[in-house]
Amino acid sequence: MLNLDEQPSVLLTEDFPLVGMDLSDSLEKAGYRVIGPAATATEALSFLEQETPTLAIIGIALTDKLCIELVRALRERGVAFLVHSGYCQNDPLAGDFRNVPWIIKPAPSEDVVSVLDELSLTAASVRQETTRAISLRPAEQISGSVNPLIRKLESFTPLSDEDRRLLQKICVNQRLVPPHTDLSQEGDKPDDVFVVLSGLACRHKLRTNGARQILAYLLPGDPCDLDVALLGTMDHTITTLSACKVVRLAPDVVTDLLAHHPRIARALRKNTLVDEATLREWLMNLGRRSSVERLAHLFCELLLRLRAVGLAPEDSYALPLTQVDLADTTGITSVHVNRSLKELRQRGLIELRGGRLKILDYARLRTLAEFRANYLHLGDRVAV
Repeated sequence: MLNLDEQPSVLLTEDFPLVGMDLSDSLEKAGYRVIGPAATATEALSFLEQETPTLAIIGIALTDKLCIELVRALRERGVAFLVHSGYCQNDPLAGDFRNVPWIIKPAPSEDVVSVLDELSLTAASVRQETTRAISLRPAEQISGSVNPLIRKLESFTPLSDEDRRLLQKICVNQRLVPPHTDLSQEGDKPDDVFVVLSGLACRHKLRTNGARQILAYLLPGDPCDLDVALLGTMDHTITTLSACKVVRLAPDVVTDLLAHHPRIARALRKNTLVDEATLREWLMNLGRRSSVERLAHLFCELLLRLRAVGLAPEDSYALPLTQVDLADTTGITSVHVNRSLKELRQRGLIELRGGRLKILDYARLRTLAEFRANYLHLGDRVAV
């Protein structure tokens, strides 16, 4: 059962009365306050005008029309939602509903509630990050002692005070980017290099049917495509998964770093090699590990990468991901992700609460995943 200080509300659309009643009962037992169910998109929009819900469960098409206008209204209000529909994600009608949790009807009510619980935790984490980032005053910009880019590069090679001052200087003009925003798209002409300073972004590719494969996570301190200016066009898309703070580095800035600051250049080059090594490990994950092992391996990797930049205290870190994100990362369905997360919880290995993942037994999680951190090349700083 969801345990929140304030009861979350859910806008529910469902054009089959019995399904709506059953799902409403399950949601209320889980601690949600149900708005609806709305049998038509017009009715759902009317509910939305009266009250902004915490979350929403919607279909693609109701008795009167498609829910495209409803989706846009929910996104304008920052309301996270999942799709509960008889349509598949690759259906031509689903073009405006990409990259959200998706449950195919018929589905047990407990599965819908479970996915909604995960979405609620992720949405709460994103709201907290967005609020915190927006509230920052100019005087509170990242200091040299905690700048994640500096910490990341120093995990590869020692930097001088001059190096740190320079890196701090190039990170001054940071900007807040909302979740689900493309920093660059496949086919674009490459220009500046992005550096993620907070939040979580990813590299991914899309099939023509909308299916997505996430190829890498970009964490605080990670530069995106150091030598991207050498390419004619982008061959993948970079998108924020949560609210992020990023800085753009012009090609001449990167060229200067590589040509005139050897310690920074060495660290940046090593970072590129680690990116390639991480991609090889992800390929092993997709090809030769079970679904539970894939998630266990990913969680171990994120722990060490975030620990290297000071963002994983007590084996805990923010995980602003939906089950769809995890599914698109590990090559399994979101329902399979839900079951695998449940198994990891039942084994006493992880805890997911409030948009944070806590690893309860790293030694056992590492053994399950056959995780070896050698490909991250982080040395002794994050050894466990």
